[in-house]
Amino acid sequence: MRPGQPTVAIVGYPNVGKSTLFNRLAGRREAVVDPMPGVTRDRRTVGTDWNGRAFQLVDTGGIDASDPSPVARQVAEQAAQAIGDADLVLFVVDSTTAPTPGDLELAERVRRADRTALLVANKCDDAVAEAAAHNLAQLGLGDVRPVSAMHGRGVGDLLDAIVERLPDAPPALTEGALTDDRPPAVCIVGRPNVGKSSLLNALLGEERAVVHDAPGTTRDPVDTLVHLGEREVALIDTAGLRRRGRTAQEVERASQRRAIEAARRSDVALVVADATEGITDSDLAVTDRAARAGCATVVALNKWDLAQPDLDDLRDRLHAKARQRPPLEICSAVTGEGLHRLLPVALRLHEAAARRLPTRDLNRFLRAIADERPGPLRDGRRLSLRHLVQIAEGPPRFRLEVNEPSLMTRDYGYWVENRLRRAFDLEGVPVDIVVRGRA
Repeated sequence: MRPGQPTVAIVGYPNVGKSTLFNRLAGRREAVVDPMPGVTRDRRTVGTDWNGRAFQLVDTGGIDASDPSPVARQVAEQAAQAIGDADLVLFVVDSTTAPTPGDLELAERVRRADRTALLVANKCDDAVAEAAAHNLAQLGLGDVRPVSAMHGRGVGDLLDAIVERLPDAPPALTEGALTDDRPPAVCIVGRPNVGKSSLLNALLGEERAVVHDAPGTTRDPVDTLVHLGEREVALIDTAGLRRRGRTAQEVERASQRRAIEAARRSDVALVVADATEGITDSDLAVTDRAARAGCATVVALNKWDLAQPDLDDLRDRLHAKARQRPPLEICSAVTGEGLHRLLPVALRLHEAAARRLPTRDLNRFLRAIADERPGPLRDGRRLSLRHLVQIAEGPPRFRLEVNEPSLMTRDYGYWVENRLRRAFDLEGVPVDIVVRGRA
């Protein structure tokens, strides 16, 4: 959340179209949408603007006081927290039905919160539905704002009403300013039920994400800013990643697509594994997917309070199987052990990925490894390493000039890459080496 920007929270009963409205107001498809009630669970925040006025938009899960399940209670707590933090509340109801007892109870909760509120009647797809929607004024939250989030009907008028009620809304930043001012982004990824949301809550010191033993609790990525000393870090919680071919429901597939998208816009991936199971093939697959998304990677072995496997064996397995050779850290979201190391390690990887290495040092390194292990020999010709230069950073990209690119083997290329990581503290950082012939 960007400091100084007012906050608009979208709340309502399950399945009234809150996430569809969230996507429409944000101007992009940010939240997973499905006809099944209860898809949204965590608070999700994005920055948006209208007519040059910037604000933060918060999507919440549906509040159903009659649902006794633990997940429903946590979703309601998250939504209540969003109401308490908001400068403006959009109370969304379904215009195609009469006000339900749940709508009436939630309207009373919004009134008690003493927040500026707008009553939004969704699913008003035509003029007849708009006229009928005004009967919802009995909820006691002022004039009814009829919209169709699905078709965009009335959304412009709703945005006008929103910015009129925002307190001291700052002007929207240009795209370039947003990019220049972006804090490092760390996404928390892993297979289902390894404790990602618990870890996020422990790092933040508050219940920011819904946590439950059932796999698949998190659906949408959850972005939160945290301060580490004088630095800001954007933490992104994501849905659990399964191996390809094991996702049955469309909601789960959409959640996993969002998790990969979150990794692509992140600088570092904190890959969470379960200490009671060690480093599994699925953990290695998640690490590989994060690396291919362009993230630096660090593996966090969670639930250390429940099991203490041999770290040397796990580290050897990780470095043998994961190309980026990510660092391995232990932690426990329950006891707090090791949590203080995770973000500093992630920031160190971010800084390493952004570093520019001197060409002189790179070529001194190149001569040393060429002496240590001469290049492959084929048909009487031997690969000769001629020149190494960094051509980009964040993540680092190098151009390696050789006498004949066709002589480079996969094994020797990986060996050069691993030695480069070790020599310049790039373990866990994505490294791209372009091999070219020298004219």
